[in-house]
Amino acid sequence: MKKYPVFAFWLVIVLRLSAQLPSGAVAPDFTATDINGQSWHLYDILASGKIVVLEISATWCPPCWAYHNSGAMQELYAAHGPAGDNTLQVLYVEGDPDTNVDCLNGLPGCNDYSPGSYVNGVTYPIFDNAAIADSFQVSYLPAVLIICPNKKTYVVNPVSADALWEEAQKCPVAYGTNNAGIFQYTPGSALREICGALPMTPSFNLVNLGSAPLQSATIELKWDNNTIQTLEWYGNLPVYGEAPIVLDSWPVNSPGMLKTIISTVNDGGDDDFSNNVKIDHFSVAPDFNSQQVILKIRTDDYAIETYWELRDDMGNVLDHGGNENVGPNGGNVAYELTPGLGTYPNNALIKDTLSLPEPGCYSLHFVDAYGDGMCCNFGSGYYKLYNIDNPVIPIMSGDEFGAYDDRGFGALATSAVSDNHQAYNLKLYPNPVGNQLFVEWEIAGHAQTRCAVFNALGQMVYSFDPETTYAGIHTAILSVKGWPEGIYWIHIQIGESSVVRKFSVQR
Repeated sequence: MKKYPVFAFWLVIVLRLSAQLPSGAVAPDFTATDINGQSWHLYDILASGKIVVLEISATWCPPCWAYHNSGAMQELYAAHGPAGDNTLQVLYVEGDPDTNVDCLNGLPGCNDYSPGSYVNGVTYPIFDNAAIADSFQVSYLPAVLIICPNKKTYVVNPVSADALWEEAQKCPVAYGTNNAGIFQYTPGSALREICGALPMTPSFNLVNLGSAPLQSATIELKWDNNTIQTLEWYGNLPVYGEAPIVLDSWPVNSPGMLKTIISTVNDGGDDDFSNNVKIDHFSVAPDFNSQQVILKIRTDDYAIETYWELRDDMGNVLDHGGNENVGPNGGNVAYELTPGLGTYPNNALIKDTLSLPEPGCYSLHFVDAYGDGMCCNFGSGYYKLYNIDNPVIPIMSGDEFGAYDDRGFGALATSAVSDNHQAYNLKLYPNPVGNQLFVEWEIAGHAQTRCAVFNALGQMVYSFDPETTYAGIHTAILSVKGWPEGIYWIHIQIGESSVVRKFSVQR
């Protein structure tokens, strides 16, 4: 996402107005005439299947002028308005009742203040209509709202054209006769790295996007393309009607892919399958070799936007840092941000030692208030986690993310995948090892087997080429003579399954 340097001290102008419409509220309808004399009816635009992007501004507002000069709205309109793919309509509203059209044109007859013309180079409709602004109860300027064809309204930050288009595509848009979609989906966990087990409870809104009433749908939950639940839904939803769906809880305890699919609609196919599938990939959480880990943070040009929390596997907050005015849910905010307790300096390096109460599973949660992460357009910010005995090479890191980055990890914890060793009767001995490590496993049928060993820095120190093994007990001897003392992980892939065990070299 793109910030605008003019916003360094004035991100938005905060107004003293009534409470803003909550996200997801139904948009108030309006019919209004633009400054060129053309009449527009909001609900008619939505009924045509178009998304409306509404900007409410004021000519005297410095951030409004800065955002206007970014050209984001005109770029969005050129790409997706009538001259583009014709999927949305941009509307601009001057929301101050005390300004006149001369202010919009930047003319001497302006009865307030205007830094220049809001009209030159603009092809989307412009309204001088404070009643529209009042009906949406905006509490800051500039305010950008996305109004979906189902009339639901969502407030977004004044961001780039690409970012606005990304937000607009979250709107459900009707098409065809038999059409259903998955919206407001969550797999049930913000984490995608597995330590122990992650209980998934996928949920979403089933939305009818077809002209025919939605009366039945088949919903499948799959793990690595194996069906683990099939739900037959029955009802009677009109176009844009919604039904909440909650699937069975599914404990994810190994790497893989979770897929939620609407496979049939009204006992047949779907006219638009593009919004029928949600996919989440899960990997093994990194494991640290002690109950103390080093956290290094390099802030960007906007350290005021950063906040983080360390949590245990029950969600309890064990430690935190950064601007407490942001807080754990303060990502992608649309209000003026002020420095609170814990705010870091800009472009600073912060080093902290995190003490974990016991071996086990933990998570680190980073929040960026503006929603553009810590890198890279406005400073080279990042966060990195290190083993306490090696603060040089990170085990886990992050920089480019949106509003949130949620990461799972373990400390002296056997990873989720390592539990699979029981299925293969995997044995490592002696452990700790000084010279030779014996690796023993058992399989029920023939399969291709691969093996690799990694050190505590994540570097591969040993591997052998894939070979086909057959049913029975297999043994390999690994010489560790000359290897530095420390923690290692052996990774054996048998067919499509992975087995990971930890061992140490001591002499």
